Amino acid sequence: MGLIDRWLRRLEDDWCRDCKCAMEKLHKRLFALPNVSVGHYVERKEPDYYRKNLYPVERKADIPSGMYACGAIQYRCPQCGRRITVLDPFLPVRDEEKHEGNVVYQAGELDDFLWR
Repeated sequence: MGLIDRWLRRLEDDWCRDCKCAMEKLHKRLFALPNVSVGHYVERKEPDYYRKNLYPVERKADIPSGMYACGAIQYRCPQCGRRITVLDPFLPVRDEEKHEGNVVYQAGELDDFLWR
């Protein structure tokens, strides 16, 4: 993802780059990343890494202290049907979250895993 895309994503992560319209939120889930703890986060882009290491949880309280979590949201453009999936790895710290930066998939790389 280019610098301009990163900058725009900070402002609004639910717009279609093709149609320039607001995208609909289709799915939203929360996952634990049990192999990643405080001080051991490494940014990953490979879909296989997330397939092997994400475990679904119902709420943040289910994530053990010091373990990273990952929110996943899938958006769909109502005009052209384009879908994107945004992963948001973060460390829950007390009542706050330390976000590490979004990972965006635009070709359905994780759809069969995340939304089954």
